Amino acid sequence: MLADHNKRQVMTLVLIYVVAATLWILLSDWLLFSIWPGSEHVLGSNIKGTGFVIFTSLVLWILLHRISHTELRAEQAETATTLNLFNLPQFFASLPVVVYVLDVSDGDSRAIWVSRNIEDIIGYPVSVALEPGWWEKNLHPEHREQNVADFREILEQEGGNHAYHFRHGDGPYVFIKDELRLISRPDSNTRRYIGVWTDISESHKAEEAILDYSKKLEHAMFATVNSIARLSELRDPYTSGHERRVGEMGAAIAVEMGLDQHTCMGLRIAGLLHDIGKIAVPAEILVKPGRLSGTEYALVKEHPEYGYSILKDVTFPWPVARVAREHHERMNGSGYPQGLKGEQISLEARIIAVADVIESMASHRPYRAGLGLAEALEEIERGSGTLYDAKVVAACLTIFREQDYVITD
Repeated sequence: MLADHNKRQVMTLVLIYVVAATLWILLSDWLLFSIWPGSEHVLGSNIKGTGFVIFTSLVLWILLHRISHTELRAEQAETATTLNLFNLPQFFASLPVVVYVLDVSDGDSRAIWVSRNIEDIIGYPVSVALEPGWWEKNLHPEHREQNVADFREILEQEGGNHAYHFRHGDGPYVFIKDELRLISRPDSNTRRYIGVWTDISESHKAEEAILDYSKKLEHAMFATVNSIARLSELRDPYTSGHERRVGEMGAAIAVEMGLDQHTCMGLRIAGLLHDIGKIAVPAEILVKPGRLSGTEYALVKEHPEYGYSILKDVTFPWPVARVAREHHERMNGSGYPQGLKGEQISLEARIIAVADVIESMASHRPYRAGLGLAEALEEIERGSGTLYDAKVVAACLTIFREQDYVITD
């Protein structure tokens, strides 16, 4: 059809050229001598010939331009014909995905067309895939209800993606990525969608393997850190469990503050290691039952720097070394060892500082009996905004007074 149209355009241009040239030959003498009656015959013929050349060149230029444009359109039309509906089944069959068309009317969905490569990719003939209820029936039973709900939500949003386990025609479940897009919204109640199923089982297995390895690595790291913390506790048995409890409390405060899971895990690690610098403090000072002398207390106050020097070269995905160094800093600059103020102190250190005070005051020590949780909470409440971060204090008071958080042994 396009080729015939282009031929007609060329024939029309040729006809226009013939008519225009004929009129020029027949009428040019009359027109020329009417406009310029005194011109000589030779001069008039020259002018007429020159005008004819110019006119012919112009018409030929237009003709060639249109022919070039016509050839380009013919080439595009030929390419489009190669990929048009007459060859779409073969085209889709060569793709590594299954293409399907879905009609949705009055809440009911029905597959009306599926590319025939479905048998190679998912293991079902087209006739089976078009049967009512085929898709729902072959969803994994553990997730079927959720998958159907996701599908309904995608229809309401007029398109979207979801992934799910689907039974292959040979029996085992494969992991399918399903992409659905609205292609028409007629005036009737029927909406038409085009969808693509892709078997992503291999990539899904690879992602699961990476995730599993990551979890094992995380558990190994946590176990290693816990073992290191226990070494510190061996030198100070009276504070056994202190580091773990501080880390757990810090994570609970972080949850109340709306911080992400990654930060919460970092606080558990930081809590386990925040007092690691006490390894450098003489054991007789750590377990001394009476009040420490000025010199002894000065040695204890060095443990944050010792902890930082031990941890600073360890590559953690959290600021663990900074927490060890800063957990005795205070918001008004009265803390140690650097005298930092406000947000100069890392958020994680501000959280561990509050958890450390609560756990230390509530627990027994060689030099005093435990002061109790109530007094510990009153202490951080009095120091809110001056010694301790006000937001951290508010979250801590909430988990203890409203959520009944318990410090475990």
